Amino acid sequence: MSIRRKLYFAGLTLLLILLIMPSPTPEWAVRKKLFFHDPINAMRAKVTEGTIKDDPMYGDLYYATRTELSFVYVKHGAWGYYAAGAGTAP
Repeated sequence: MSIRRKLYFAGLTLLLILLIMPSPTPEWAVRKKLFFHDPINAMRAKVTEGTIKDDPMYGDLYYATRTELSFVYVKHGAWGYYAAGAGTAP
């Protein structure tokens, strides 16, 4: 197996692990949720912290501008942050 092929498989494996595992920051969790919905706008979106904190059902609210999913709720789990819900309005 050539070095190029080994690097390709290593990069692909790393990408799959990053997509499956919970995110280390809330912003990464929001961007991951947006990436599955609209990959191009996920990188251009501006993510800001919302006013709702520690909602027992959904978590913390984050705003994402320039995207279709403009409101994303993020919860903190045992391994990191994950998007608990998303939509166009809270």
